[in-house]
Parts: sequence; structure tokens; C-alpha cells
Amino acid sequence: MRAFLAEVVFMVAVLPCFGQVADGSNRLLLESFESGSGPPLIMLGGGTRGAEEFIPHATLLARSYRTIRLQTLNISRSRQKQPLPTDYSIDLEVAAVDETLNRIGVNVPADFVGHSFGALIALQFALEHPERVRSLILAEPPAFWVVPNIELLSTPDMRAMYEMLQTLGPKIEPTDDQLIRFRCLLGECGLKRPEPGGASWQEWVARRAALRGLSAIVQLQGDMNQLKNFQKPVLVVTGKNTVSFHRRIDDILAVECPLVERLELPGNHAAVVTAQEEFLNGLRSFLERHR
Repeated sequence: MRAFLAEVVFMVAVLPCFGQVADGSNRLLLESFESGSGPPLIMLGGGTRGAEEFIPHATLLARSYRTIRLQTLNISRSRQKQPLPTDYSIDLEVAAVDETLNRIGVNVPADFVGHSFGALIALQFALEHPERVRSLILAEPPAFWVVPNIELLSTPDMRAMYEMLQTLGPKIEPTDDQLIRFRCLLGECGLKRPEPGGASWQEWVARRAALRGLSAIVQLQGDMNQLKNFQKPVLVVTGKNTVSFHRRIDDILAVECPLVERLELPGNHAAVVTAQEEFLNGLRSFLERHR
């Protein structure tokens, strides 16, 4: 394989995941995984799989881009069996993205790709740091803050997920039942806890642990004016068979973002993974149009 496809792993944040910066303050840094060369393409995966879900995408995109997969704090901390910061929030994830990009030398506006929880972080980062963003690709971010409160509370499936997320605090260890319910609310019902020690047990444990801290999703108070004034190209990606509340959030984003395009993929909430070829074709086309 060509040398530029060799992945460079930056683990700038090791135990206890704090990086000391020049001004003497403690700032969180993220694990980052790089491959390829060219314009920077930042990738943030979903809330229970994280950076690993974009491994095959990054391998292919590295032929044209400097792909940088960032591991969110909730996943890296759970896998290292470390507590989350007591003030864990989306804002903390956003600040860690900003500091990490500074540390690895991303000094020009980048394209950002996010799925689910990662898309929520990418969206918030873009709204707070538009000067660092060239374009934004959002695959079903759980941006409940864009939904009018009366609609959120009166829509059964949306309210069910909203209330479920409220139970996933940063100091509470998630249960098997919570993972099963969480996945069902995303359209994957009928899951059962695997036998400990079996082939799928470690993945189950990792995904269960990564639920910790997802209450930050519903605690986020976004700014609709920032969204309406965001003057960068946005691609909103939706699975054809996704759950209705994610489609509704995507529809609102598509109305409120000034420069927006839509991409619908076969599949459900995980369509960016299960329909990888269709997603990459749409992504490349979008990036080429806005190069």
C-alpha cells in the first residue's frame, strides 16, 4: 500500500487525557488518526462507535485528502476506563476539537464530516468557529435544540429519545437495558445481550460504556441565529428508512441553513456505514462542487 495511506496515530491525550498548553491551563485533547495528504477532512463518528466507524471511508478518501478521524471524549474515556470530566458537555468536546486541530497543525479551513453524535459536535464546532470550516457534512445529528419545544414534547418517538438521553449522565454507568432501548429508539429493535466472553461481547461492552455522558446532547442549547447565518456549504445526509425524529431534525436543518444540499441514502440511521459507496459518491461530488 502506498506510503501516504499508512495511518499515523496521534495519541496526544494520554492518561489522564489532559494536555498542558503554553498558557499553563489544562485543555482536553482528542485522539486523532491520520492518513493521506491534501486538503484536511475532519471525521467524527457516532456516539457508540466513534472514530472506528469511519476507518474504511478514510482509507479511500486518503487518496485525495488528509483524513483526520477524531475520537470523542465519551468514547476514549470509556475505553480507557476513565471518568468523564464533571463538567462534560458538547462545548467541552468542541473545545477539545479546536485544541486538537491546533496541535496537529490544521491551520486552514477544513471540510468536516460527522455522523450522529459526531455530527452534533461538528455542527456546534462549525457554528462557533465558522472561520475554521470550509464545508460541513451532517449525517443525522441529534440536534434536538432546533425543534420547537412544543413539537418535541408532543411527538412520541422524539420525546422518548429525548427522555432516554436525560438518563445517560456522565457519572452513571449505563445498563444493558439502556443500550437495548437506545438502539431500539434508533430503529434497531429486538437486540439481546450477548453471552459474556462470546465473539460480540467486547463490542457490546464498549458500545454500552460509550452511552455514558450522552445526556450532553439534550443539555445543549444551540443558537438558531448562528444556524441561519452560517454561510458555508452544508450537506445534510439522511437514511431513507431512518427514524422519524432524525428525519424531522434533518428537515429543519435543511430549511434553516442558508447554503444546503440533501443526500438520501438507502438504509436507516447507520446508512453512512451500511451504504458506504453511495455515501462516498455523494460526499466526493459535494466536496468537488465546493472545492
